[in-house]
Amino acid sequence: MRITEIGIRVIANPHGEMVTAGIKGGRAAHDIVFIEIKTDAGIVGHSFAWGGRSGQATAHLIASIIRPLLIDKDPLDRELLWQEVRRMDRWWGFLPIYAHGPIDVALWDIGAKAAGLPLYRFLGAYRSKLPAYASSLILPTTEDFVEQAKAYRRAGYRAYKIHPWGDPGRDIEACRALRAELGSDMVLMSDPVAGYTQQQALKVGRELERLDFYWLEEPLSDYDIYGYQELSRALEIPIAGVESTPGGLFGTTQYLTQRAVDIVRSDVSWKGGVTGLMKTAALCEAFGVNCEVHTTTNALLDLANLHVSCAIRNCEYFEVLIPQEPFSFGVKNPIRVDAEGFVHVPQGAGLGAEIDFDLLENNAICTV
Repeated sequence: MRITEIGIRVIANPHGEMVTAGIKGGRAAHDIVFIEIKTDAGIVGHSFAWGGRSGQATAHLIASIIRPLLIDKDPLDRELLWQEVRRMDRWWGFLPIYAHGPIDVALWDIGAKAAGLPLYRFLGAYRSKLPAYASSLILPTTEDFVEQAKAYRRAGYRAYKIHPWGDPGRDIEACRALRAELGSDMVLMSDPVAGYTQQQALKVGRELERLDFYWLEEPLSDYDIYGYQELSRALEIPIAGVESTPGGLFGTTQYLTQRAVDIVRSDVSWKGGVTGLMKTAALCEAFGVNCEVHTTTNALLDLANLHVSCAIRNCEYFEVLIPQEPFSFGVKNPIRVDAEGFVHVPQGAGLGAEIDFDLLENNAICTV
């Protein structure tokens, strides 16, 4: 089997404004880059890439740097192709962290389809479902967080993660209100998205310990490995991080060897695809650390995340960004939580995605 064509299209996400309003980092297009890898066997692998601030820029980088490496190659040689893309990026490409992973996902989609298996079984299944947590955007007020968490608990979720403002005083107030309103049976986490200094993180972490929060995620910039070491030593609440560290698997190694985090965050988008995430999860398992899978913010890659999460042991929860509408665009069967708070992996071959091709075509910006 050989790769004959790699189609790359930029798709406008009609929910982009809603996403921008709820995340840090300023305005962005939040385009989706739709990738189709075609083979001479008639099997097609699909993937989405996060467009960052410019979907067209991302698409052109993938087209100019990665696509030439793959044409006429065997798509089942995933490890070889993963290493070749990594080598090219290291020496010449300087790709953004979200460019390589989606290509690898599409190759795994081809492999699992060729085997006639859902991806998680092709990888080696550990389970077919796992508990999910509702993961908020940044909301205007404490009351908004509380009402949202209560609504999603009624919908079946047993865990909720707040993305607060990065203001220690306000963040503590919101976390106290969540615990007071939701009681002790709701699992709570906090992710200020690198919003604190070391002293602020220590202060918030101690309060979250008192409130019995399950983890504190990315309190500092991922570059501050010394700060993470100090927090992990000083606090009992587990510290999660490393989600945006360049180098993927290789950037994670230093955090593990120096015991700078208690939980590693990884995903198929920013960490080198299914191949990179599986390698990272195995590395974490060797150190006795959980690899909690980070949302990719788009529907197709989050299906890939779910497959990997069900193929590894050391992942306890699945992250679902809420509200789901902006992040389920382009797929007819987005991930849904059941009445007991679980998400279930699709059973179709490959990713098992029902892609809405007509919707993507109607929102297409360009083909690269």
